[in-house]
This record gives sequence, structure tokens and C-alpha cells, in this order.
Amino acid sequence: MSEKIAILLPTRNRVKSLTRFWDSIVSTSKDIDNVKLYLYLDDDDTEGIRGAQELNDNYPDNVYYLVGPRILMSQMPNELLKLTSDEDIIFLAGDDLVMRTDSWDQLVIEAFAKIEDRIALFYGVDGAESQHPADFATHPIIHRRWFDVLGYINPPYFSCDYADTWLNSLADAVGRKYLLPIFNEHMHFTVGKSAFDSTYLEARKRFAEDNVPQQFTSLATTMEKDIQKLKEYIKEYTGV
Repeated sequence: MSEKIAILLPTRNRVKSLTRFWDSIVSTSKDIDNVKLYLYLDDDDTEGIRGAQELNDNYPDNVYYLVGPRILMSQMPNELLKLTSDEDIIFLAGDDLVMRTDSWDQLVIEAFAKIEDRIALFYGVDGAESQHPADFATHPIIHRRWFDVLGYINPPYFSCDYADTWLNSLADAVGRKYLLPIFNEHMHFTVGKSAFDSTYLEARKRFAEDNVPQQFTSLATTMEKDIQKLKEYIKEYTGV
């Protein structure tokens, strides 16, 4: 039996782009029954909650949402993971993505099937490579086994950005990061594909106020411990 995919997605004040993203998932998935979307919405995001409810009404077997307080953005996927049931593959997505590749879900499922211990980070091209290194995974796809080893699916430390940097660093350190022939287009304002909206503005303010780069650096010991946990699991599982 093939594994199923859970898309974990924090969203705020972006009903149109969220709907656009889900429509692209529906239109490109080989088997939409194997794909579920889990949304985290702040409890003061009235419009977003209404949009999530509409998606749930239209896709009751595929779209679920959690309304809660404004917690750290990187903690939101961990809260969403608690809602999942039988999905093992975890796509850490954003509401400013558009999936462009047909049968992307099959490509992801087949890729993980080749990794016996399932410790891997897969990613697609996002079309915003002018803003980051070409081999950087802006929206990682990992496995529930990652959670089993580390106790989180997303590093629960950052109010804005750097969660992807953390996961990239772990995957690079254990040699388990792989590019897939998938185009999940990042409709980001820095590449002229969207407007600079209030959600981007709030994120930039949090980034500066919390000094996220310094916070990332200060957690070097924690990261090294996580790297060792992954390496030990891989060695124990594979015997190599």
C-alpha cells in the first residue's frame, strides 16, 4: 500500500492565494484521495477562518483546519501533525505556492519508497532561485519517521523563516537531501509574483524584532544533537 501525504500549512489573511494553492493541488494530483491539507489559522483571522471552512465544506475528506492562538509560526506544523491520521509523508507548504507538476504526489511517494529508513528531505524547484541557493529546499517534504526520531516535524523555535534553513542543515549533514522533478512555484513578492501584503510585512517585523538569525546561531548545540540522532537512527536501521 502506498503512503499518503499530509500538507501542513500555516496561513493568515490569504484566502485567495490559499484557494489557488489547493486548486493547483487538486488539479495536479494523481490521486487526490491520498492527499490531505491541514491548515493552522490564528483565532483573530476571521476572513481566513471563513475561507478554511469553505474549503472544508467543499472537500470534507481532504481539508481540515485548526484555529488557535498566535504561536510561533514554526510550531504550527507540529500542532497540525496532531490532527493527521494515516499520512506518513509531510509536505511543509506555504499559502503562496502553486503546484505546477502533474502527478507530483506519485513522484514524492515513489521517491520515499526508495529510502528504506525514510529519513530524507525531498524538494522541488520553486522558481525563486534568485533569492536563495538553487539547492535550498524552501518547502521541504519529509517523513513522519523524522518526527519519530526528533520529536518534531518542524523546528519549534522561530517566529519567522529559518525553519527551512534548519531542516536543510540537518538533511545536508546526514547526506539525505534530494531534488525532485517538481515545480512548486513560489509566488513571492521578492520575485514580483505577488504584492507585498500585510502577512509579509508582519513576518519582516517579527524577523527583525526577534533577531531570528542570531537565534538560529545560538541553537548550534541543539542542531548538532539532532544531527547525531538522525545519524544514529540511519546507522541502526541500515547497519551502515
